[in-house]
Amino acid sequence: MSSWVLAAFVLGMPAAFWIGARRADHAMKREREASESARTAALAAVAQLRLLQAHQQALMDSIDDLAWLKDTDCRFMLVNRKFGEVFNLAPESLIGKSDYDLSPPDMAAHYQAHDRMVMTSRQVERTEEEIHRPDGEIGWAETIKVPVFGADGEVVGTAGIARDITLRKRYQREVEFLARHDPLTGLFNRRHLEEQFEPFAARHPRFAALFLDLDNFKLINDTDGHSVGDELLRQLASRLKGEIDRNDLLVRLGGDEFLLLSPLGSDSPEALDHLATRLEGAIGTPYEIGGTKYVVSSSIGIAVHPEHGRDRQTLIKHADIAMYEAKKKGRNRVCWFEEALASETTARRRIELRIRDALKENAFELHYQPVNDARTGRIVGAEALLRLRDAQGSPISPARFIPIAEQTGLIEQVGEWVLDTGLRQLAAWRAEGHLNLRLAINISGTHFGSPRFVERLSSRLRETGVPGNALELELTEGVLMADADGNISTLARIAALGVALAVDDFGTGYSSLAYLKQLPIHRLKIDRSFVQGLPVHPGDIAITRSILHLAQTFGFEVTAEGVETQAQLDFLRDAGCPAVQGYLFSPARAAADFAALLAPEFSA
Repeated sequence: MSSWVLAAFVLGMPAAFWIGARRADHAMKREREASESARTAALAAVAQLRLLQAHQQALMDSIDDLAWLKDTDCRFMLVNRKFGEVFNLAPESLIGKSDYDLSPPDMAAHYQAHDRMVMTSRQVERTEEEIHRPDGEIGWAETIKVPVFGADGEVVGTAGIARDITLRKRYQREVEFLARHDPLTGLFNRRHLEEQFEPFAARHPRFAALFLDLDNFKLINDTDGHSVGDELLRQLASRLKGEIDRNDLLVRLGGDEFLLLSPLGSDSPEALDHLATRLEGAIGTPYEIGGTKYVVSSSIGIAVHPEHGRDRQTLIKHADIAMYEAKKKGRNRVCWFEEALASETTARRRIELRIRDALKENAFELHYQPVNDARTGRIVGAEALLRLRDAQGSPISPARFIPIAEQTGLIEQVGEWVLDTGLRQLAAWRAEGHLNLRLAINISGTHFGSPRFVERLSSRLRETGVPGNALELELTEGVLMADADGNISTLARIAALGVALAVDDFGTGYSSLAYLKQLPIHRLKIDRSFVQGLPVHPGDIAITRSILHLAQTFGFEVTAEGVETQAQLDFLRDAGCPAVQGYLFSPARAAADFAALLAPEFSA
């Protein structure tokens, strides 16, 4: 039997009897002197009454919840042990007391008003209400109160039972809090922003949206762990709260992104610049975590309501666009939204979608530019160059779509497509007898750094039947020097497959000669920016001669890119450059057109 059912039985059946018996007890006392026989009868009745009281008390005490009886004056006639434990008092000591003896006056008045409502309505009432404990703590109880009727049908008091729901209430409040707050920082979250944006705009018709993103925060997470990153975000949130006004709305959007909505006055540009400067200062102050100091900066984008967007999505999107412009300009700065930025973002988004579609539809193209012997003009190899067209068939410049692929994380998938397609084409040419043709393929830093790159490369060589020495991978100086020590091992594994390695755009980066001589490099490629000035520009002449001398010293092959004039070719040939590529010989061509360039004697 549940405590609620037992309580109903205990409180329902004997309650009226108990209250009536108490009245009889008083009457008996007045009649004690009447006669000895009457006195004996009265004593027997009292004994019977006390026995019933003991039974009822025992039943009351068996209830796990708080239970009580009150008279019409709202004074306690009977309480169970659980009730006494809550107030740290013996149950019998509570008899005759009222709520004013146990609770603050305002709560006592509330309890008694509810009791009187039950007696007046003659109905069962269920409610949730606060309980003030003697130790000052506030709890919650789910309470059921019923009217108690005498033999004549009149209300003679109330009976109640209360279940402690404090933990449930705390959990409920915690759930409600987390529904609209970020659990890590305690700031408002996206849901709260969605709910409060329109009311905020109604209160403040003109306001700014500041989109904040930490610079290089991922590096802290990756190097020192997420616990350090989490603590930094907690400290950051505390600092931001200290810099804003009570009318501002600060939200953590997720990760290291925050949004601040701030009402604007007549001096809005100056005030906003001042606010952004304060925020930058608060964010940029060193953080001490576990005895170590960390420093981060932020990129902030600002858009204004309603000029830059009336609805939430548009305004935040424009603030986000301005923030990314701040990052493009070098990070650690503030940028205001401009319509031109939106056009650029739309164009970038269109290209990103085209890249995704091309991956699904196999719509990329590989063109092949011949690499020629500088003295004979004979084709000695080819470089695979990626091409992409928009939905209308117009070409998109690689200088445009490749950076977008890198920024959106699609470059590894694109690189896998290039490697697979290039090797299959090379295998087809080899099957036609062009066994001496070597194909060069560009590899991005992200693709090169993927954990299974060498494994996948080896697998594709086996699948296509292409020997490793027929393939050359081109990596930029920046990729090689980003983790020179770690790259030595990866490059050695690639070289073990027989694959040649080339440094693309050599001379434009900051290669360390100490590392360069340790790497299994096969070829240096002179960047087209140095070739363009030949044979006139003294600086280009000096740099080209230096690269050729360096290659000869270390035993590297050399290819000059971007050769477009006979004068350039003559200089390079006379300077000892063995191989060239460029428009002087041929632009990059589709596979079928490139095959037509291959002379019969090129076949084995």
